[in-house]
Amino acid sequence: MTRRTSHAALLLFLLLAIALPVSCSAGTIQTVFGNDIPLSGTAPGSDFIYLFLTGPNLPDGGISLAGGTPVVTGNAASFTRVEVNTDGSWSYTWSTGSTGRVLDQGTYVIYIVQEPRALPDLDDAVYTTQAVVFGQPVVTVTLTLVTPPTTGSLVVDSSPGMSMVSLDGNPAGITPLQISDIPAGSHTLVIIHDGYSPYRADIVISAGETRDISAVLQPLIPLANPTTLVPPTTPPGRLASFTLVPLGAVALAVFVLGRRRR
Repeated sequence: MTRRTSHAALLLFLLLAIALPVSCSAGTIQTVFGNDIPLSGTAPGSDFIYLFLTGPNLPDGGISLAGGTPVVTGNAASFTRVEVNTDGSWSYTWSTGSTGRVLDQGTYVIYIVQEPRALPDLDDAVYTTQAVVFGQPVVTVTLTLVTPPTTGSLVVDSSPGMSMVSLDGNPAGITPLQISDIPAGSHTLVIIHDGYSPYRADIVISAGETRDISAVLQPLIPLANPTTLVPPTTPPGRLASFTLVPLGAVALAVFVLGRRRR
């Protein structure tokens, strides 16, 4: 086996295999900023792997997936470090909103490296990559069906107040009051109060309408007082009597007296 063949075999053995969601096409993750991306793979013979991100408007060397700080070769703390299990497997869920900055739409590359190396220092490093495309967020439109109203309301006030109200012959309350859920259409409103003439109105209520009614009740006209008849003065012990004399007899007496005087 040549040295070149041996080196290639070693690379294949150490190369990280990433298991991606079924929804990915051609090994590329397509998502929107803010979503979580589960990553997993294998790194036999390693205790840790180191992840960083490159893409539009990011530092040339790449940034940490968590925190978004630029990565520095040899500084393990500047990378997103993931522990490798004893069986050589690893897993990590990247919360894309945890980068400390808003990632623009476009294509980004996640680097999974065997040791902490930034992008300019990967010439002889063992690593693999994963492409991530951030697209435009999907706008969710919620449609709310609004049922058209079929009833209306009536606000009733009166002068004088505390008058009794009935609608279509049914008692509704005492003014001032509001009557709700009145079916749209024609209705008869009656307002009554002692000592006042009843108020009556034929009204039309439209669906969704709140109509105001201010009724002024008219006082009843009192009947004229009858003339008081004063009895004549009579001596004590005698009852007063009233004699009704026909008008014809009075006229005859006047005529006779007139003839005698002549």
